[in-house]
Amino acid sequence: MTDLIRLLIDVAAAVCPVRVCWTWQRSLYFICGRYQWTGNPGIKFIIPGLCEVKTVSVVPEIYTTPLQTVTLRDGTSLTYSASITVVVRDPAAAYNRLGHYTETVVELAARILSEGLADADPKRFDPARGMRDRLLSEQRDEINAACKEYGLEVTGLGLNNFVRGARTVRLLIDRAVLGEGKCST
Repeated sequence: MTDLIRLLIDVAAAVCPVRVCWTWQRSLYFICGRYQWTGNPGIKFIIPGLCEVKTVSVVPEIYTTPLQTVTLRDGTSLTYSASITVVVRDPAAAYNRLGHYTETVVELAARILSEGLADADPKRFDPARGMRDRLLSEQRDEINAACKEYGLEVTGLGLNNFVRGARTVRLLIDRAVLGEGKCST
């Protein structure tokens, strides 16, 4: 029964030369596989086999970088993750220049933050003086410079899980590897 429903939906999609682009999206027109123009929301008429319409969301989306540990200039460690708010400013550039722009912007942000925070003066991590906000603003500007060619803009950047100078204790894992079994406290 579900195969029949899928078949009917596929046939209707192939026969019906209409696609819908919602309010929060922009449509990209491709004719014979080549990008032609960007359209606004609404009903889009297409010629099956000749024309295709792809949609790209243009509302702000929040992504999180993976948890990272970097060594600072003074030899201490910093463990953090970051939340970034990303807006697609040029849907054609985001779709055509990157395979998966959502993953790419997270990777770019993680790389730039790791390099920038590792090179920063450790005194700049003090939130009381407002220096951390300025540091993050500078990092956001660097991320935007890298993302600009892809039609993306980072409008917000914040650090999560911010732990400075933490030491990771791997007692349970080490004991399991050594075969000591249960851990007593």
